[in-house]
Amino acid sequence: MSLTNYIVDAYQVFAASALAASSCSRSLFGAILPFAAAPMFDKLGVAWACSLLGFVSLVLGLVPFAFLRYGDKIRANSKFCQQLAVEKRRIEEEDRARGRRKEARERRAARASRVGVDEEKMEEVDR
Repeated sequence: MSLTNYIVDAYQVFAASALAASSCSRSLFGAILPFAAAPMFDKLGVAWACSLLGFVSLVLGLVPFAFLRYGDKIRANSKFCQQLAVEKRRIEEEDRARGRRKEARERRAARASRVGVDEEKMEEVDR
């Protein structure tokens, strides 16, 4: 579950595509890796095959800590992250503009109700 939350937080407006890629990858690995298990245990033996899996898990366990330490540098050099920042700023500007238009409409409606004039007539007066 935490991977899903991370993907949504990391990819923001592109989260649906990232979640689809994650789900597809997980399904492919889940289908293919069992075919590799039997030959690995046959060739390495139970002890070494389990040790190999443990070592791989140990190395992959360090990945989150590497991202904590070097994540800012990685994101600064990423073209995707730069594009995401531009897209996020554009959406925020649109939201602010939408909010300003809504506030102006509300002020116009309040003024019209105080004066007792139709909103449409008040818009004509404002122009």
